[in-house]
Amino acid sequence: MICEIARNLDDDQLETVHALETDLGALVIAFACRTFEPEREERLRKTMDALGPILVAEPVAADDEQLEKLRAAEAELGMALVAVRG
Repeated sequence: MICEIARNLDDDQLETVHALETDLGALVIAFACRTFEPEREERLRKTMDALGPILVAEPVAADDEQLEKLRAAEAELGMALVAVRG
């Protein structure tokens, strides 16, 4: 499976992510994931190279309640979410 930062979120999806950020007090990054197909590897590598350097962010140490909120939002959005220090 390969994940990339989600693009073209609709207004409802953006509102869900923003509300979660407000609730958690952290930056939430949404990732769209899909099954990796080896024949697309070269195109993916070129795309990643064009995006520039990898940014490193420290994940938020979430408690059980915050993790449940993240999991619920992931299920609703169909995306992987990561909370990081902004």
